[in-house]
Amino acid sequence: MKHSKRYLITIIAGILLAVLAILSIFNGMEVLASACVAGIMTILTSYIWSETKRPSNNNDNETKPQ
Repeated sequence: MKHSKRYLITIIAGILLAVLAILSIFNGMEVLASACVAGIMTILTSYIWSETKRPSNNNDNETKPQ
């Protein structure tokens, strides 16, 4: 998936969950609001995780014991 498409999907999902959380707070549905906040944190975590550079198994910089 391209970087721009992943970013757009993340932004849209975050906005949708934020609006749903605000509406549920005003309607007295605190459980739904806290689930939306958890969803927002999950989206942010997964987006940050997907953007970080992790070393692969082929390019190990550590020396392996023999």
